[in-house]
Amino acid sequence: MRWLFLLAVGFSVASASGVQWIDGKELPMEGKAFEDVEEFYDRLPASATTTNTSSGLQSLKHHTAGMVFRFKTTSPTLAFRWSPYYDVCGPRKLPGCRYNGMLGMAHMPATGVSGIDVYVKGSDGEWKHRQTGFIYGSANRNATSWGRISRFGISPGTPVMVYMPLYNGIRKFEVELADGARIEPLPPRRSGINKPVVFYGTSITQGGCASRPGMAFSNIVGRKLDVPTVNLGFTGNGHMEPAMADYLSRIDASCYVLDCLWNMNMSNPSSKLPDGPGCHGYVDLNYEPFLRKLRAAHPDTPIVMAEQCDVTLGGRGPKDRFVRALYEKLIAEGWKNLVYLPKGRMYSGDGDGTVDGCHPNDKGMEELAAAFGEAVKDAFQRSGVLRKQASERSPRVKQNHKGCMK
Repeated sequence: MRWLFLLAVGFSVASASGVQWIDGKELPMEGKAFEDVEEFYDRLPASATTTNTSSGLQSLKHHTAGMVFRFKTTSPTLAFRWSPYYDVCGPRKLPGCRYNGMLGMAHMPATGVSGIDVYVKGSDGEWKHRQTGFIYGSANRNATSWGRISRFGISPGTPVMVYMPLYNGIRKFEVELADGARIEPLPPRRSGINKPVVFYGTSITQGGCASRPGMAFSNIVGRKLDVPTVNLGFTGNGHMEPAMADYLSRIDASCYVLDCLWNMNMSNPSSKLPDGPGCHGYVDLNYEPFLRKLRAAHPDTPIVMAEQCDVTLGGRGPKDRFVRALYEKLIAEGWKNLVYLPKGRMYSGDGDGTVDGCHPNDKGMEELAAAFGEAVKDAFQRSGVLRKQASERSPRVKQNHKGCMK
């Protein structure tokens, strides 16, 4: 599976205005796992329909959570503009305008829902937040909205990352460069890990309710561990249906992270099963078949099984106990490269890390990133990924990774 798309080396377009606008489709991108999609920036294939997946995925697959442009440029300035997939179109919808009634949410700002985030790499090798792009509704209620980041200076050759919206999609995206400037892909990661860590889960996994895209916990993990990521978090729809196991199995990942329990329940004999087969999201009916299908497709790829990330720790609930028992059963069967993440590691234990007692704010996202990051490092260690890469690093880079879990 090709997850890193077109590398526009030396791409430039002449302009009479002294600048050039480059379409996002021509930029080096990560976080997009599938090419057989309905819309270019979709997170799931066009074959994900209401017949094989939860009905909510029909809109959520258009959200661009986790997608990121990574490049360097010879341009001394950058600017960005984009139009959202979902817009507030006024009382009359324009052709091509998809209405969802909001560019932000009551508990999540528009910068996180529909904005973009620009990071640049500092002289110390760390990624630094540089700009956040706001979405602007048109003064004409019948016109579509645009987001933009005004022109700013940058040292030519500086590595740049641009995170896409978490709870909206992209209809069109463009970057402005100086005339004659070039876009180039970034060199291979110093971590040596080039396959993505795939996060599958819920609204929290998708990024709710970070203040801006760069603060979604999966994006933080990607920066801290220097690994590519794919975000398959779908608010209210992390149900582990069979088709989703098939889709995840198509991704050649370095690690899979399963974080679906908030969207699942335990079954009972009187339960009515909504949606299609397997789309009901019952832990005891879906989790084990999902896991076995994924393992059959990728026998050696590490998998992280996460408990439900409750802020107020009241001990393990029925779902957590079921998943823990399943984990112990699989370990007894001889499964390797399986990591269990208990809820006690995810939050500090108070509500200050959330916006509503459930969904994390930026503080909570950092706490989740620390927990999931350690679990992923543990998974890499168990599978030998870190040992293999450490042997190929320079001594200085090895020193930077001494803290990995054993």
